[in-house]
Amino acid sequence: MKNLAILLAVLIPLSLNSSAQAQVSAYGAAARVNGVEVSNSVLEKSFEEYQRENNVNIAAIRYPNRVKEMKRDVLEHLIDQELVWQTVQAKKLFASAEEIDASLQEIRSHFDSEDRFLTRITIDGFTPESYRAYVRRTASVANYMQNISASATVSSGDVNEFYVNNPDKFQMPETVKVRHILLKVHPSANEQSRATVREKMDSIVDQLANGADFAALATRYSEDSSAAQGGDLGYFHHGQMVQPFDDAAFALKVGETSGIVETVYGLHVIRVEDRQPPQIVPEEMAREQIHDYLLDVKQRQAIRNELSELRAEAEIEILLPL
Repeated sequence: MKNLAILLAVLIPLSLNSSAQAQVSAYGAAARVNGVEVSNSVLEKSFEEYQRENNVNIAAIRYPNRVKEMKRDVLEHLIDQELVWQTVQAKKLFASAEEIDASLQEIRSHFDSEDRFLTRITIDGFTPESYRAYVRRTASVANYMQNISASATVSSGDVNEFYVNNPDKFQMPETVKVRHILLKVHPSANEQSRATVREKMDSIVDQLANGADFAALATRYSEDSSAAQGGDLGYFHHGQMVQPFDDAAFALKVGETSGIVETVYGLHVIRVEDRQPPQIVPEEMAREQIHDYLLDVKQRQAIRNELSELRAEAEIEILLPL
């Protein structure tokens, strides 16, 4: 939330100066919010930024209605901004000069020089004075919404209720702890190269069968980054490894060593060192994660509720066929 003002100031330049006001009459209004116009030029600029930020390729969208839906979403966002700004003005809850200076400094830090910064805001239709006024607006809007979200709280009872009512979210699957030795084989390697690597792995398997220490051999021979840890891959559950490796690991008992297992990475020998059955994550271990999740949900809901109330009391006119 605290970066919202900066993000908006960089990505969605709104029209606050005289040239921008001229654009309203030149291109028309997309909407009116309590009599205040949101210009179509602002909507188009914001929609362009939306496409860039979300990697949207309009030319690849087959259904024109989908484009209209996206543009309508952007317009609704602009209406929300205007509603909050009007509320900020009515209640005189403006950002302080220090907050504005900090936001401007952060924005300038994204440019190589002051000249580049000034060029950018000039292209967007601002003067240094009108841009500061815009940052004042976005910072004030962000502060207002942050104060709304700060009203959301999560109690220990909320956490417990979520834990009790969602047991499926706290199931830990069966896991195994393994070490392995990998000799790499490139997928395009010829039969002779493959045979050479297999011969070397056969020798390693023989050493293991004769009582050699697995970790020592992994450190010496393995061509995986885990070699420095004696081939230790730690714990993993079904589906985390490529299938031949996964199948072999879960077929072994604790202390058993596999034969040669071939995957896209090469040849492996696997040893299972421990196995943990499926279990439920204790509530104490999950409390912080649950708290953060519920707080995020409640903060978003608090903002939605505030915007709904502002909309219910406002006169909003959509002037485009979206």
